[in-house]
Amino acid sequence: MTDTFNQNDTTTNAYDTDLAPRPDLTSAQPDTVEGRAPMTARVERRLREGRSWAEDRTQRAGETIRAHPVRSSLGAVGVGVVLGMLLRR
Repeated sequence: MTDTFNQNDTTTNAYDTDLAPRPDLTSAQPDTVEGRAPMTARVERRLREGRSWAEDRTQRAGETIRAHPVRSSLGAVGVGVVLGMLLRR
């Protein structure tokens, strides 16, 4: 059986993606953008807001965990025990 994966292949595939944020989604834009439907502009604005919200919540969660490591660890163990009990059924 031959291996079809070639490490020297320079063509792009589905796994070659640029994970950098798109400038058109991260910059402040009005609801109507030249050449775009208003719905597209609203969706892009909501995506930016959602990303900002998620980054804020992630930062706050990290701060809480660093401020209370024992309580956070015990909470994680408790959640694991409960999930284990539910999945065991």
